[in-house]
Amino acid sequence: MEFRVEAAIPRAASEVWAVLVDIPKIAGCIPGCEEVQERVRLADYSAVLKQKLGPFKVALPATIAVQEVREPNWIQAVAAGTERFTGTRIDVTLRMDLRDTTPGHSHMVAECDTQVAGKLASLGYSVIKKKAEENFADFRTRLLKVLEECSDLQATPATGAAPVGAEPHADGTPLSTGA
Repeated sequence: MEFRVEAAIPRAASEVWAVLVDIPKIAGCIPGCEEVQERVRLADYSAVLKQKLGPFKVALPATIAVQEVREPNWIQAVAAGTERFTGTRIDVTLRMDLRDTTPGHSHMVAECDTQVAGKLASLGYSVIKKKAEENFADFRTRLLKVLEECSDLQATPATGAAPVGAEPHADGTPLSTGA
């Protein structure tokens, strides 16, 4: 099964890329992604993917291998795992392309080639595709929230912070910025 989803992102590609390669942040954006372990940065990972699909609840231990990275806009990874209870096996190749469109905006394209075998495959393409599209929409929403939080942190100076190179007053209070 092949899926292709696209999303407009109201952030520059460089901002989005910084989150995509920050594994704890991006893992929190992926619905059902838990127990992520980074073995080799941008190369080798493990995770457990938990989903409810039709009558099945699956907890799929997976290995993830990043095959190619072209910073700051392209990544290809493969993931594979077998769920013990249902005997479902999933093999995924994911390609993600990220491009600036206009200043401060980017476009993300995710292409996914997925092979499903076992009980989960009995649900059929349309059910699996619908769940994949729902997960991607949820991923985009979570990604936008993380990007907003990152922007808020960068825009909000620490309380009492002085300009770079400025020394505080002798009593420890920060210098006024004149604002």
